[in-house]
Amino acid sequence: MNIGEQIFTGMNSYVSAFRILDKHNLWSILILPMILSLMIAIVVVLLAWVTSDDIVLYVTGRYSFYDYDTNIGNMIELFISILIRGLILFFYLKIYRYLVLIVLSPVFVRISEILHKNIDGADLAMNFRTYCFCSFRGIRVAVRNFILELLMTAGLFLLTLIILWILPVIPAVILLVESYFFGMVMMDYAYEMDGLSAIQSRVIIRKNAGIALGNGLIFNIIILLPLIGVILGPILALVAARTAIDETKNTKFYVSPVHKPI
Repeated sequence: MNIGEQIFTGMNSYVSAFRILDKHNLWSILILPMILSLMIAIVVVLLAWVTSDDIVLYVTGRYSFYDYDTNIGNMIELFISILIRGLILFFYLKIYRYLVLIVLSPVFVRISEILHKNIDGADLAMNFRTYCFCSFRGIRVAVRNFILELLMTAGLFLLTLIILWILPVIPAVILLVESYFFGMVMMDYAYEMDGLSAIQSRVIIRKNAGIALGNGLIFNIIILLPLIGVILGPILALVAARTAIDETKNTKFYVSPVHKPI
């Protein structure tokens, strides 16, 4: 598959996710992650609101925008307020995504196990030790990707200070970066159930980067939907990633597990 086909596969897998859930009557597995995701979203929104209020009040209190004209001062203050709140929201959306990936890691492992059993017909029968190992792997991958994403985002912002004309395209590039790293974590859960190591999983995902990108893009669109997005987005992304990786198993980029499945 070329990159365009991979992106389409990653995006279209959300449709397949609904089919899988309906076919195997797995709607009940959505309840817990939906509740936890909503709780995390509420906490993050409250923090973002309080933080943005404090910063806006600090900036508007420290600097005067009414030295020359009241109307112009009001416009400048409104612009500064919107800009600050937008940046704060952008930052907390990142926090939300990775809080979900970290806090819900044990839940995602359990759901991945259920999906593996229903789709492939293989019962992994995880013991507690294996379950904890898989959960910590999910957390480790999420933290690693969060650090890499922050470094790349910071690098892109610094680049705009050197090359000003690329500023208009930076938001789109950042969206692609965020989408890829998020989709990568979701795909790793599926490859983990197939018995692949984290390194093997990473190699395959890089060769099929478009699938991870497509998965993350749709997720980033879904979470913009009021309430529904934060409730359904994360769990749908996980199920979609599981259906999407089946497309890679018949390609030259797939690597057979070097050890038995978990």
